[in-house]
Amino acid sequence: MNNKKIAFISGAAGGLGQAAAELFHNQGYRLWLTDVDQQGVEKLQKHYPDAIIDNTDLMDDEQLEALCLKLESSEHDIQLAYINAGVSLPGKVVDTNRNKIDLQLNINLRSACHFNHALACKMKAQGGGHIINTLSTAAMISLQEGAAYCASKFGLRGFLIALAAEMKPYGVTVSGIYPNAIDTPMLRYEAVNGGSPLNFLDDPITPDDIITAIQKAQKGKKLEYFVPAKDSLSAKLISVFPGLLNRLYPLLEKMGEKGRQKYIRSRGL
Repeated sequence: MNNKKIAFISGAAGGLGQAAAELFHNQGYRLWLTDVDQQGVEKLQKHYPDAIIDNTDLMDDEQLEALCLKLESSEHDIQLAYINAGVSLPGKVVDTNRNKIDLQLNINLRSACHFNHALACKMKAQGGGHIINTLSTAAMISLQEGAAYCASKFGLRGFLIALAAEMKPYGVTVSGIYPNAIDTPMLRYEAVNGGSPLNFLDDPITPDDIITAIQKAQKGKKLEYFVPAKDSLSAKLISVFPGLLNRLYPLLEKMGEKGRQKYIRSRGL
């Protein structure tokens, strides 16, 4: 049996998942990778031959539960986990359907809570570990055209704050990364499919910025990391005074729309 310490990653075939896999591999971890994208995880297995691979559909209750049970009862030493799988389907609430609402809540919130639960149980039993989650500034600021996505991230933040306090006595750290808009395929989809213009007020950050934040979390082991760090103050201010965003929204929307058009042109979308 390979006795290396394990780093688990959900959403491993996406851009952030692949970047995290490279980071953790270079740090000496054996990888445990899961994604719904079968071709994506097969490519990852070729790149990391000793990795544990799970092609799991997180919308399938039986598949999700089976993977959580495997994590919780694993004989491996799971010292690090990056809960990263996510989906955003922008649109006004009345223009969407309940299936799309459920998809975002199930992937972004329900599966993340289940993974955190299973890994917390495992790490408590083994006497330590670190769980890192990808959230979003949308966990602090509710954006028009993104109600279900924001609800999922708001909910996950609440879950993690409580979980972190509960696990501290057992040597288990729980952290969240709160990025602004990241230049990924998901953001490019949002740019041309009705995503919030507030995502484009500033130039999007890069996956490398998230990797830097993960490294900071590994070292500092704090509860929350905002990317860029300056967004922490504005996000916390608006979360305390949510009506402020509604007053500023018309102006911010115009500014963000200019940023969106600039982004679309620069990416050839």
